[in-house]
Amino acid sequence: MIRQTGTLWTTNRVVALVLGILFTLLGIIGFFTPPENSTGVQALLGLFDVDLVHNLFFLITGVLGIVAAFTGYSRTFNQVFGIVYILFGLLGLIPALYFPAGTYGHDSGLFLGLTHDNAGDHVLHLVTGIVALVVGFFLTDSGRITSRATPL
Repeated sequence: MIRQTGTLWTTNRVVALVLGILFTLLGIIGFFTPPENSTGVQALLGLFDVDLVHNLFFLITGVLGIVAAFTGYSRTFNQVFGIVYILFGLLGLIPALYFPAGTYGHDSGLFLGLTHDNAGDHVLHLVTGIVALVVGFFLTDSGRITSRATPL
């Protein structure tokens, strides 16, 4: 009797892998994006404000997503990623969380004093967070398949 056990490409796994690749690429590309203005802010793809902290955060998030997709933790990754990125997206809309104000030219400050953010970042964080949250909490695919074959 031959027994095969494999891993399915479930929705949770695919979403974790896609998010992982997306954020890994954004993090890597951000390191090679030249500063756009006197504040030292980089405009990744002309849409997202990035800096060293932002790039590292994207890179770490992306690598975690890729690892989760291949180690069986894709659902957990999607749940945590969804919560964290929705929180970042919503908190990024609060001007009081940007400090120190006026220190960076025309900038209103750094988000939580750590990194630059703009409207593009907020949209990216909210959209990817919502997708991951919905998939992580509402799709409970097991991800395992077992097939048995008997020789003739």
